[in-house]
Amino acid sequence: MRSRVYRGALLSVTALLLTGCARSDALWLVTQDLCQPNYHYRRDPAPCQQIYQPPGSGQGFSVLQNPRYQYHFILVPTQAMAGIESIALSRPGRTDYFGYAWLMRYRLMAAYGADVPEDKLGMAINSAWGRSQNQLHIHLTCLREDVRRQLQAERPYINEQWRPLPDRLLNHTYYARRVMQPAAMGIYPIASVARYFHLSPPQLAEYGVALIPTTFSGEKGFILLTTRRGWDKGNRASVESLLDKGCEILTAPSAVHAPGG
Repeated sequence: MRSRVYRGALLSVTALLLTGCARSDALWLVTQDLCQPNYHYRRDPAPCQQIYQPPGSGQGFSVLQNPRYQYHFILVPTQAMAGIESIALSRPGRTDYFGYAWLMRYRLMAAYGADVPEDKLGMAINSAWGRSQNQLHIHLTCLREDVRRQLQAERPYINEQWRPLPDRLLNHTYYARRVMQPAAMGIYPIASVARYFHLSPPQLAEYGVALIPTTFSGEKGFILLTTRRGWDKGNRASVESLLDKGCEILTAPSAVHAPGG
């Protein structure tokens, strides 16, 4: 009973910190001041779902479930990192945060209570101008249905080289490329964007990056997407907009399972 009350209190605090008007260090406060001490002293990462900390390394991460959206998961490094522009992301031996974030899909499926087609999911990291939190974090949740349909239609135009999508995505210009492999580990989307556009870490602050699973001729792969602040009117490179935290795509008539069923 006491444990349930304790966890409930932590979730209440987390929900308060992560509301739309939350201070910009809310994610860091949750992971540093709640999740990590609880994991260290109680072996319970609450209110996080998980803490992964390699021995002798400061490059671990926490997994947080958004208390407002049960199918929205967030990966947050356990060391202070401002965001996509963090110099740590360009160093040798950097942690493959996108690769680990892709593993969070199993937690989403567990929350849903059934398998979810991988091509209905997506991961995203926003630019410095398109985010509300100044701690590096990667979103994993459902893809918007309209975004999914457009990307499926434009797959024939996406190859191994970065190229603009034929049509604007949600009224913004996006570059895309594909990677043919079944898992996200080893793709390093941010490094790929930095290499192609010849960006230093501070310049990366203007870019948002998404990684979208799909298939090409029946073979599993990923679409890498990026956009830059200012490429279009009103574009803040908040690529999180490609995702739907409410996961309406899972409750549409084509969905294979109804939540709670």
